[in-house]
Amino acid sequence: MPKAIRRRKPFKTVLKFWTVNLIAAPILFTLCLSVAAQGIRELVSVMQTRLYRLPFPGAEMLRDYQGFERLDLSHLASALLFLAVTFIWMRVIEEAKGLGPVSQYLQSHPIAFWIYATIAAVIIVVDGVVFYFGLAARSNAWTETSIYVPIGCTLLYVAGTAAFAAFHQDYHQSDQI
Repeated sequence: MPKAIRRRKPFKTVLKFWTVNLIAAPILFTLCLSVAAQGIRELVSVMQTRLYRLPFPGAEMLRDYQGFERLDLSHLASALLFLAVTFIWMRVIEEAKGLGPVSQYLQSHPIAFWIYATIAAVIIVVDGVVFYFGLAARSNAWTETSIYVPIGCTLLYVAGTAAFAAFHQDYHQSDQI
């Protein structure tokens, strides 16, 4: 199969891509960081360990800075989960378009295909469950909210993460279609 020639993207396309990233990425990342961290704390109590208590050189200096003393392991885990889920969504969309190598495994190695698909689905579902538990824990203090609010917000979060990943996947793979 011949290698595709990559062409330089027009300046307008690059500007639009980076503008959307500068606006949407911090909002989505902050939302994920705060809510998913609370969900991780609810599900795994060990993740409540503050970062300044970790046995790493210089970690105790985090206690001296305002705001950093509140960071715990759940914040790191939620940031890594957000990055992992975004990349998994990008890969799932790439495979759905037929551009990825995993969809070709369906014919030659069906077990490998189903293992990849199962792992991706489990991680995406776990991300949604963690986000739901984070919202449910925070909405206990809100007496006016319905029980459907965390479910609806979780579905919007999953759709937003998938749309963000689709935007990235389309930008990076648009010349291969």
